[in-house]
Amino acid sequence: MVNLNSFLKLKDPVLMKTKKFLALFLLLGMIFAACVKHEVIPKPTPRVILRPHFTGIINGTDVEFTNDVDGFTGVTTEAQYILPPPQLSTMVYFCEMSSNLISTAVKVSVGGLQWDAGALDKPSLTQFNTYFDGLLSPTVLSYSLNGLAGFEVMYTDNFGNTWVSDQASVNPQSAVFTAIQNEQDNTGDYTKFRLNFSCHVYRKINATERDSIRVQNAVFDGWFKR
Repeated sequence: MVNLNSFLKLKDPVLMKTKKFLALFLLLGMIFAACVKHEVIPKPTPRVILRPHFTGIINGTDVEFTNDVDGFTGVTTEAQYILPPPQLSTMVYFCEMSSNLISTAVKVSVGGLQWDAGALDKPSLTQFNTYFDGLLSPTVLSYSLNGLAGFEVMYTDNFGNTWVSDQASVNPQSAVFTAIQNEQDNTGDYTKFRLNFSCHVYRKINATERDSIRVQNAVFDGWFKR
């Protein structure tokens, strides 16, 4: 029987060429593998999921607005009330659910976050988050004209009439944030919220008279953007 090790050690020209060929093949394979560019899959970009929703009993009727149903969608805006330093300016935030198909809508206003407009064009992220975190239940929001120092709700009925809460209402009213969540993505900084409220909203009939309807057990899931 021929010993394999002894056979491989033989200085046969054909065998030597074969070994050199194998070595060259392995070397080229290693070079090729090193040159292959591996696909780099980028990390998924974080995105804040915004799903506005509203339910409540308005004038004795169950009302529900759902995102992407009957044309409803959510939008957030803000209003700045700028005062010259060293006075502090005030920011009021709005969130509205409305439809491009029907006139019915609901809009809430919350303010006012105060900051130095001489130093920053808007409140910092820390100020923004701290402000809304401080409004979480059990804090009860005060009703305020235009949301300047608390909460205001505006309701638009299916005839296009606008009804607004009143800080001086003699009827019972409440408003509480039952959930606050601060999130960020490449489009901005957000405070997502769940707001529970009940109140009367009013509209003027003439210079001296006004009408009212009751909003009960309202739950608004929305957001504010810094």
